[in-house]
Amino acid sequence: MHHLLAQLLKKSGFFGIDSVQYEHFIRLLSDAFVHADEDRWMLEHSLNLTSKELTENNRQLRTKLADIDKYQRSLELSVTRQKAILDASPEVVVEFNICGKITHINQSGCTFLGCNEHTALTLDATQVLHSILCLLTAPDEFIEQIQDMFDSKEAQLTGIFETIHGRYYEYYSVPELIHGEYVGRVWCCRDITDLKAQKALLSKQANCDSLTGLANRFNIIATVNRMLQSDVVKPFALVLIDLDDFKKINDSLGHLAGDDALKICAKRLERRVQQPNRLARLGGDEFLVVLMLDSLPLIREELEHILNAFIDPIKIKGNCYQLSLSVGVASYPAHGKEVSEILGKADIAMYQAKKQGKNQYKLFDSALEQRVQKAIYIEGKLQQAITLKQFELYFQPKINIRSGQVESLEALIRWPNNGRMIFPDEFIPIAEDKGLIGKITECVLEMACDTLSQWNGLVHLKGLSIAINISGKDISVDNFYEKLERLLSRYKFNPSLLELELTESALISNLANVKATLRQLKKLGIKVAIDDFGTGYSSLAYLQVLDMHYLKIDRQFVAALLSEPKAEAIVQSIIDVGKNLGLCLIAEGVEQAEHLDKLQRMGCDQAQGYFICRPLPSSELLKFLSSAKQAV
Repeated sequence: MHHLLAQLLKKSGFFGIDSVQYEHFIRLLSDAFVHADEDRWMLEHSLNLTSKELTENNRQLRTKLADIDKYQRSLELSVTRQKAILDASPEVVVEFNICGKITHINQSGCTFLGCNEHTALTLDATQVLHSILCLLTAPDEFIEQIQDMFDSKEAQLTGIFETIHGRYYEYYSVPELIHGEYVGRVWCCRDITDLKAQKALLSKQANCDSLTGLANRFNIIATVNRMLQSDVVKPFALVLIDLDDFKKINDSLGHLAGDDALKICAKRLERRVQQPNRLARLGGDEFLVVLMLDSLPLIREELEHILNAFIDPIKIKGNCYQLSLSVGVASYPAHGKEVSEILGKADIAMYQAKKQGKNQYKLFDSALEQRVQKAIYIEGKLQQAITLKQFELYFQPKINIRSGQVESLEALIRWPNNGRMIFPDEFIPIAEDKGLIGKITECVLEMACDTLSQWNGLVHLKGLSIAINISGKDISVDNFYEKLERLLSRYKFNPSLLELELTESALISNLANVKATLRQLKKLGIKVAIDDFGTGYSSLAYLQVLDMHYLKIDRQFVAALLSEPKAEAIVQSIIDVGKNLGLCLIAEGVEQAEHLDKLQRMGCDQAQGYFICRPLPSSELLKFLSSAKQAV
């Protein structure tokens, strides 16, 4: 019996009733109580399970709500940050929805449209477009640029417009698509006014000379190349201009003054070079003119016009400087099809103009190119010739005019090369230009000393001196005397048999240094002659202060001696001055017997020239000296 039923029956006094029906009833009631207990337990168990499930679901919901809240706060923060970034951006950013209404606009967009954010969000695309068109200098052009947007919602746009306030904007417009579906459009515009000005400045700096404002080398070369690449190329000439002796201004007044001088020169050339011709500064003191002319007479006329720009001196820091131009000209298509080729030939012509005396123009020709190529060949071989000592000495006798006896020799350098002889007038100027003349002089000095050393003690060569030519650059070198002293110690001969011939220009260029060197040479017994006297400065002052032994009368006066009275007067004056100073007089370039006779009557001491003997190699010289002694 169910324990609860038993308690109820006991309290009610029903115990003790004994009947089958009662027991059956009691069992039924007991079973009912049992079932009720089971149902209650099941209900309690079910409620317990439901409560736990609801608690877990509630916990999960609270977690999800917390995540959603966190995400929402993060999203709000992101939107706020994005808006702050957009507002801080100088670019105009405007977003339109599918209906053409503004959904987002940053502060720069509001400023650009001239309204606040609230007002801007009430505008549609048509109103915004109208506001923009009112700001543009070329609204119709802008409409054409964005036409693709009206033809297709998915069109991407980019371009540049200018506002009536003088500002330039670069714009981008892209559609907003979600899964390929159009939902709106974003416009971005950035102010590129400063960038455009910067680019213009950089372009100017890249294409213009910063000092003069003229086109620079890059610009003019590019211009000529474009001309050459066009379908129809008209003939033109490249005129290369170099300012003569411009270095003097830089050296005397400084580079700032030199810059001022270049500006003045550029202005003068600008006034002379008119369109369609073009003027540029290549760098340094070089300018280039592109003459759009094909007529040689017209080119010459224009060149004279340019040269005349510098007739008047320029004034810098209160000083007047007379500048001139050396001009070289080459033309298309006669002198080349490429700009580098034509410019190179103009450069060759310009240097030829400078060598021929400056203040002139020179037109390029093939003969000039051959001379330049020859000079380049010589230049390339010259260093090798110096290193390998490929030079030879030839000797030209100098005779006593009265006795006819050979008293000394002039050593003349020769350069055997590939079966032919290269003479000094071909390679000495190149050596001087390339700074090699000092090394060549060392070679000549050493060969002369070696020759004198070999002749030392030979009776038939006793007392025969050798003279060599020394340039102004050689004797101006501080250690010239030391080098010569070392040679004399290596080769054994009487130093008085070595003579040095200096030009007047060598003396004048560095008189104080030369004077000190000559005093040192005198201690060694070496004699010195002034070569080509009468063609340079012919100053009597340095004849008085310098320790000289000989004066050599230049060959141009000797050549004119028989035909020009003035030449005779000049020669007689040189002889008289030399005699009064106790100097020996030597005449160069004696080509006729009449020259020799006249020089003897005038009192000249020595002579040399082809009438007496041409320059001879050492082997032939000994034969000549032997025959000359027999003749005497």
